[in-house]
Amino acid sequence: MKFSFNNKTNVEQSLNIVIPSKEIEDKVSSKLLSAQKDAKIKGYRKGNAPLDQITLLYGPEIRQDVIYDAVRHKFSHLVEEKNLKIVSRPNLIPEAMEKGKDIKFKVTFEIYPEVKLSSLSRLNYKKPSCSIEEEDLEKTIVNLQKRMSQWQITEEISESGDKVKIDFVGKIEGEEFDGGTATDFAVEIGSKSMIEGFEEGLIGLKKSEKAVLNLKFPEDYGKKELASKDVLFEVTVQEVSNPSLPELNEEFFKSTGIEVSSLEEYKQEVKSKLEEDLKNLLRNKTKQNAFEALLDNNNFEVPKAMIDSEVVNMRSDTARRMGMDPKEIDQDLFPASTFEEEATKRVRIGILLNKIIEDKELKPDPEKVKEIIEERAANYKEPQQVVNYFYSDEEQLKNIESISLEEQVVDILFNEARANEESITYEECVNGQ
Repeated sequence: MKFSFNNKTNVEQSLNIVIPSKEIEDKVSSKLLSAQKDAKIKGYRKGNAPLDQITLLYGPEIRQDVIYDAVRHKFSHLVEEKNLKIVSRPNLIPEAMEKGKDIKFKVTFEIYPEVKLSSLSRLNYKKPSCSIEEEDLEKTIVNLQKRMSQWQITEEISESGDKVKIDFVGKIEGEEFDGGTATDFAVEIGSKSMIEGFEEGLIGLKKSEKAVLNLKFPEDYGKKELASKDVLFEVTVQEVSNPSLPELNEEFFKSTGIEVSSLEEYKQEVKSKLEEDLKNLLRNKTKQNAFEALLDNNNFEVPKAMIDSEVVNMRSDTARRMGMDPKEIDQDLFPASTFEEEATKRVRIGILLNKIIEDKELKPDPEKVKEIIEERAANYKEPQQVVNYFYSDEEQLKNIESISLEEQVVDILFNEARANEESITYEECVNGQ
């Protein structure tokens, strides 16, 4: 057997397999004799059909099975011998299968990349910090009031915060486009649910008034065929409503899940919850910045098979979030190209984190695992039952252990890499700016 191996930094590999003709023909002969014993052929009793008849009927199929089994066996042996980390199904390409001559195959496959990690001390990442100001607290409480508000139709002109029911027709280069037309469409001004400029263009309008909005789709718009294109929307206002905010009293406090009697107590509770959320949000932002620095400083080839697998996972997750059965996904609705960039990034990060785990010889920290499980269990009515469930389910426990390992890697990144402090506002932090 001949083996050709590319540079170890290449994930795409190939090898040539040569199997002696005698080895194949001996196995074929043995298989034909076994088939003869069990063959039921018209005109012969079971097992009495002549061998040449068996060979004529079953020979080609048996020979092909023997050849491919032999090639797969040789390949598996080589993978084990060379300690190769295969990440894709091998592609067996026949180059010579003529009877009486040696069998020759080329096998192509992908291997797990061999990564040489750059020093973590050379990394620089942004570490955002911010605090919750009185203005942020007031805005949060007003937003909570808005969620509980009753909408009242008004004859006044629309303002930021109002809800406007509209009909609109969108046109690109004078032609209407798919998805660009709607009737009785409700837009809350200031919600940032529409493309930039759309909601602002609805300010100052009354019922029955019309407006023309000359806008531009963003570069990263979900529908690529519309991205960056100029668009004109002809809008007709059907109705304007403004919110009637509920009073800040005990009934309202309780409706938001906080049982206090005074506004001052309510503010303290809301601020406490915001600070807890902010702590997690800042850690996640810092973690993502550290990951970006890790990616920027470590360039390597990524196996396509791993990217394809992550695309499948992301597509299924997207379908589930939309209430669809992942098994019934229309791939035209969720094309692979939509996920490939993010999938590649996720795979690269995963490979780098695994490399750090391997280099640092990290193991799941039982205390960290316990902390994560108890944190998740705290959201349920009977936390101890949930804790017991995690520890009794091997798959769930492994998932938590993987999370704990990632957190250990993150702590190492924070300790060894250089943090560049940057102060941001609470709104920038929450809105991902």
